[in-house]
Amino acid sequence: MTKDAEREERLRTQIVDAAAELFAERGYGGTRLPMVAERAGVSAHTVKRLTGGRAELFASVVSARARSQAADRLADAAGHPDRSPPMAVLLEAIGEIFADPERSWSPLELEAILRSHRNAEVRASESQRLRSRWVNVRTVTDQLRRSGGLEAGVDDDAFAHFALALSVGLAMVDPLVERRPTQREWNALMARIGGAVAPPDLFVQPHHPAPQPWRLRVEIPSGPGSLARLIRALNTLAVDVTASWVLSGTQDHRTIDLALTAPEQVTSSELIAAAMSAGRDARVTEGNPEDAEDLPTRVLDGAAELVTNPGSAPLAAAALIEADRFEVEPAAAGQDDTVGVLRLQWTPERHVVLHRDWAPFARAEKTRASALLRLAAAISSAQGDADALGWVEPIAGGVTVWIRLARPEDADAVAAMHERCSEHSRYQRYFTPVSEWRDVNLRRLTGGHRGATLVVMSEDGVIVALGNVFPDAPTGVRAAELAMIVEDAYHGRGIGTRLMRHMVEFAERLGFVEVVATVLADNSAMLRVLEAPGLSWERTMEAGVLSMRARLPVGEQDTADPAG
Repeated sequence: MTKDAEREERLRTQIVDAAAELFAERGYGGTRLPMVAERAGVSAHTVKRLTGGRAELFASVVSARARSQAADRLADAAGHPDRSPPMAVLLEAIGEIFADPERSWSPLELEAILRSHRNAEVRASESQRLRSRWVNVRTVTDQLRRSGGLEAGVDDDAFAHFALALSVGLAMVDPLVERRPTQREWNALMARIGGAVAPPDLFVQPHHPAPQPWRLRVEIPSGPGSLARLIRALNTLAVDVTASWVLSGTQDHRTIDLALTAPEQVTSSELIAAAMSAGRDARVTEGNPEDAEDLPTRVLDGAAELVTNPGSAPLAAAALIEADRFEVEPAAAGQDDTVGVLRLQWTPERHVVLHRDWAPFARAEKTRASALLRLAAAISSAQGDADALGWVEPIAGGVTVWIRLARPEDADAVAAMHERCSEHSRYQRYFTPVSEWRDVNLRRLTGGHRGATLVVMSEDGVIVALGNVFPDAPTGVRAAELAMIVEDAYHGRGIGTRLMRHMVEFAERLGFVEVVATVLADNSAMLRVLEAPGLSWERTMEAGVLSMRARLPVGEQDTADPAG
């Protein structure tokens, strides 16, 4: 390039830079060539000679300054059709435009589109720019058609036109809308539209290898067809579902766990968008090739390991329900159940606390892990370990009951027992009206806490009483709070007395120094039950409520804090 040519190019760049500033500040209508010349430090003649009229200069500014990530992605996808599934490309492009409209359609471009309605020169230059974008969208649409992801009745040009108009419209309305949906809500809607234009009998051609394993958990509506719709939405991204499990369900929704493989270019956001188009509360994490293994086989493999090594139960439980990490805690220490924490009783003195960050533990997982720990305890008992506790006790009426540690799956039976109890019995236990007892966390009542929970089962296998040994929060872990409820039909038959003795025994085994209880002063039956273990209670009363405290025999010799 000659020196004169280099000088001309520098001047042209200088002029375009100055014009870009003025168009941004004043808009197209408020910018004149003399103003550009003054800002650039050149003559108006030089501006016109190097860049043409205002329309040509505006087109040059838009071309030089307006870059679009979404447009670049579509252009790259159009040039490399085997790199990523077409629907994933479109979802990602529309998602990027929604997240940051100005990076895909700058105010300069939007003004050019508006100006083109009244200016033939602007319309000519902007039509050429839009043409290149339309061609890229049309090419990706054609790829979607050839991969089997577009219904025969959907016209390719109409679909491309819709996609382009949607992206422009997003950028136009974004500064004006008062209530903007979240990115996740928007992505789910776009995935729903993508599924709507797919063929009724969707079979995406395997042009894109799917080596990347993922795990997906999502709630879908209960009833026929909901799982098929979920898998269909995933299929539009060339995703292969290798295994599925139902983890929990209600009348309205059920939680589905899927093992997937997907093309490497499919992102977690796109997987969530597809899942959200068919359900709610979708969560994704990276998987591993073993995820697709048969679940019963995995359970049996873990059980076989427990036969020779019962002590591996915590590790086996964590592997079974795919916890991120776990620890074995003293029964009176550590963390209670939360959304991402699952606490299970293993032995009277030890609990297994499992953690998972990417998705909360489902009810079925709690039940599976608890059953595996019970299996380990049963194996230990068969080998002479006395920690697999349970007691058969006689009660009045010539029958027996079984007292044992509570399990996560007891929650429904405990709830049913509460329903059978009278309002008076529930009030004596919780000091709240009948309508509020459910506010007490059933998971906490059935074992997801520090301490211990015992249930009493009738000869028919029905839970008829519940006893809790909770660390007393105001005084740390030195004192245990004792509380129980017995079904009305079993009052006066000795269940409370026998249950209380075992609760005190547990408090001693867990290293507590004292026990406390809060009882309504007129609850004479509970007061007699508390006297049964032979403890010396100190009593204080306020507003008709007795606060009782007693030292345990173990505390007479050892007053150390069991927390260490």
